[in-house]
Amino acid sequence: MRVAEALRLGKVRLERAGFSPEEALREIRFILAGLLGLRPLDLYLFPEREVPEQTFREALEERARGKPLAYILGEVNFYGRRFRVRPGVLIPRPETEILVEAFLEETLPQGPVLELGVGSGVVILTLLAERPSLRGVGVDINSGALELTLENAELLGLKERLFLIRGSWLTPLRPGRNFAALVSNPPYVAETDWPDLPREVKFYEPREALLGGPDGLLFIRRTLMEGPAYLLPGGKIFLEIGYNQREPVRKICRDLGLEVYFRKDLLGIDRVAVVSP
Repeated sequence: MRVAEALRLGKVRLERAGFSPEEALREIRFILAGLLGLRPLDLYLFPEREVPEQTFREALEERARGKPLAYILGEVNFYGRRFRVRPGVLIPRPETEILVEAFLEETLPQGPVLELGVGSGVVILTLLAERPSLRGVGVDINSGALELTLENAELLGLKERLFLIRGSWLTPLRPGRNFAALVSNPPYVAETDWPDLPREVKFYEPREALLGGPDGLLFIRRTLMEGPAYLLPGGKIFLEIGYNQREPVRKICRDLGLEVYFRKDLLGIDRVAVVSP
């Protein structure tokens, strides 16, 4: 099977599975590009290139059944770098790059950064890659996530500047003014919103990495209450938040005597809270 034939076959199959023509074409481009090590648009430069047919057909059927593309390809691009991903660990989203940008644009004291809920490691490893003098500590309760973060750290040559701890949020750490910043993309989906999530999210991604309690604020609230005790003077907290959580987060900060401002994503949604004790 050649690229041109695979494009036609794949588009028809995904349309039958319920994808729009535009979605089907985009998805099949990404599948083929991942299999061949090309950029999606470069596929049209090589219409006669051979495609590994069995691997392609298996990937196509997985996508037609709803398996996320990132899990099929085993990798994502985040902030210009490739990271391994796999089932059991949350798939990084493009909007999480706003969390990285917010950190990089702030003036912070000298000291390590702490990430709660490292997942595949894209946030803390990107920060270490962008700031060569920075060191990081990552916490996650999921041993599979820690293993994946370590793999990505080794691939990027960042293993020596990262220390990983298995545990639930701040529980394994003693309070102390040790960190220049605390960053997190916490579980922030409200339990009442779970039924409305896309099928491929509900059925394939880890529930514990998404749900943040009845109102979605469980881990956000805990971080804002406990986090300042771990920061150096002048340190800040950087939190990704849900599309409708700006005002609840502002109120929590006000009640705790914390200052906060928000960073918008490309859709104009307040996506990251930058908090100062």
